Amino acid sequence: RNRNADGNVDPEEESRRKLGGIWPHNMSPMFALLAATLGLFNVSRFALLSIEYGGNFIVQFMLLSFLFGIPLLCFHACLGQFLGSNVIDMWRISPIFKGVGIALLIGQAISGIYSIVGVAWMFFYFRDSFIAQEDRYKWSKCYEQIRGCSQPTNYSFSLEETIPDYFQARVLQRSAPWSPPLSFMSLKFELAFNLAVIWMIVFVALGKGLRSYGKVVYAFGTLPILGYFIICVKVLGYSSSVPTSGVGGVLDRTPWNEFFTDTKVWVIAAREVFMTWGMCGAIVMQITSHNRYGHSLRRDITVVIGLTLFVLMLSGFLASACLQIINSRGPYEYIMSSFGIYPSQEEFHNNLVMGVAVREGDDGPGDHSGYQPIRLATELFPALVAIIGPTEFSPFWAVLFYFSLVAFGIAQQLAIWHCVINGIVAFRSCCLKSWETTITFCTCLVGFFLCLPLATELGISIVYHLDYVVGSLWWLMIIYVVQIAAVLIVRGRPYNGESIVAVLVKGPGCMANWCVPMLTFSWSVVLPVGLLVLSVSSFKMGHFCDMFNWRMTEGYAYWPLWARQAGSMLQLIPILLIPAVGLIQCIRYLSSGPPDLFDRIKLLYRPNFRTYLIPSQSSSSRTASRSSRSQQRSERRRSGRSSRSRSRSPSPNPATFPDPPPKYTPPPTYNTATGARIAKMLRESIRRSFRQIRDMTTPVHTP
Repeated sequence: RNRNADGNVDPEEESRRKLGGIWPHNMSPMFALLAATLGLFNVSRFALLSIEYGGNFIVQFMLLSFLFGIPLLCFHACLGQFLGSNVIDMWRISPIFKGVGIALLIGQAISGIYSIVGVAWMFFYFRDSFIAQEDRYKWSKCYEQIRGCSQPTNYSFSLEETIPDYFQARVLQRSAPWSPPLSFMSLKFELAFNLAVIWMIVFVALGKGLRSYGKVVYAFGTLPILGYFIICVKVLGYSSSVPTSGVGGVLDRTPWNEFFTDTKVWVIAAREVFMTWGMCGAIVMQITSHNRYGHSLRRDITVVIGLTLFVLMLSGFLASACLQIINSRGPYEYIMSSFGIYPSQEEFHNNLVMGVAVREGDDGPGDHSGYQPIRLATELFPALVAIIGPTEFSPFWAVLFYFSLVAFGIAQQLAIWHCVINGIVAFRSCCLKSWETTITFCTCLVGFFLCLPLATELGISIVYHLDYVVGSLWWLMIIYVVQIAAVLIVRGRPYNGESIVAVLVKGPGCMANWCVPMLTFSWSVVLPVGLLVLSVSSFKMGHFCDMFNWRMTEGYAYWPLWARQAGSMLQLIPILLIPAVGLIQCIRYLSSGPPDLFDRIKLLYRPNFRTYLIPSQSSSSRTASRSSRSQQRSERRRSGRSSRSRSRSPSPNPATFPDPPPKYTPPPTYNTATGARIAKMLRESIRRSFRQIRDMTTPVHTP
């Protein structure tokens, strides 16, 4: 049907796309894309950065999002639908760069394995939110094994002690919260059980491929956004009685005179833009690769951008309202550097938030901070509901808040693991596609066992280390630069910016006049330059070079030498995979193939490959051949009918004539035959050259 509609669909390409799977519902890819841009971590992280840096950060985030964040999202979305491929099998257009896809897949797998533990932590807060109005939250009660108090007779408590005690003793389940035995053997059952529940949900949702995942995304795409919107409206409405709360609380504390001069805030805003729109680029490509030929990608991208910005702004205003309510109730004051509530305290975190360099503080064990990126859920909101109390602020709102965060985390985990599973299948789609359910079960089982060390006494240290190493993201920015250069420069036409953006902006019009050149320029110039600058500035300002300083042994008490060496290898291995796989591909393609060496090199980096969007000369020739074949069939049918009609009527015996003698043709001389062969070869070479020049000069018209 698609081939008859546009006349230039490659049947092989059409069958390959059907083998990869197509979304069962038209709205499924839109909700799946929301899971790539909205998750537990960036919602909480944006809230903390908004109250720490105020309106400067929010305005800079919006500007940088439209400058290079949203174009990076559009690049991966358009490339996925244009090729109908994920990060692994897309490199059939240029096999020498297949290492880029493998590096991106490994990065997504590692982030999915260690970030799932944050969702498991949210299960504790969600379960302990179910209390009666006469009761108190567990994070507002004193823990006897830590503070030596007795329950329930002693009701005196201070949030600066009870909230971190709850996180250390209840969530992490440490036997000695401030000096635990560093061991992998002490597995915490409740945390491991929460991880098992999450991996079971992942398997059930992805077990039948797109048939099950295409339905699950409707629930995980709408419920968390709706629940988060309701709780934000409730908190903002409750804070209306507090002066300078809500939106005004964010903007009133903003030093606008430092908008252009504070480079630290610009770097933090740029990193947050990359984490929101670009960190899940492999996931975006995987989601859009399942779209149908005529799917409206522009609608999906527009809705995803609008809802993402809306939820992030709500998150910033929610955090500001919580901060104002806490500061207005009693002696408490929230400080961003730790659990806060202390009058003064030096900051001992590296303030790039996603990759946190945790260093030993000088104020004793009570000053240890919780997990930095999700402190909206582990510090700020628990302090809010504990100060107000369940009688004034119903526990239902706490349940709704943590349910929304759990749904955000599971939705993003489903998107990550769907990308990992399909990336594994893409290595041999013809053989492994029928084993997709088995591969899903095996990968979920392996992921669960790899998460078990995170549920031990040493688990929080591993999470900190992986978050600092993998969450630095400077290595991922370099891989994206190589990917953009490989597609747009090395491979080039017909995979240029104008052809790829055609799946987003179809046909002539006002939008095509400004959107196509703007996105093309952004992909070709702005994105490579911006990603390189951001990678260098993040590496320098974030002190991520500490991982590569193996001679430093004094004054650096947190990461030992072996941990820094392992962390540096985790950052370098994805980058080194690109030249390593490229070398293997060179050996494979140059050792066998066409007899001409230049043809082998061309198959290595620019093979002949057609997509359904590129009208070629073969389409017109196929149309002409189909019409000629239909004419021949009609003539044969006519001749058959005439012969049958003649056979019915009696006809006399045909007269026989003797065959004429064969005509004598003298054989050509050796010189004549050789000259004719050389002339024919030259003619064919000249015609082939003119065809190539004509194909390169004629513009590509996309249907």
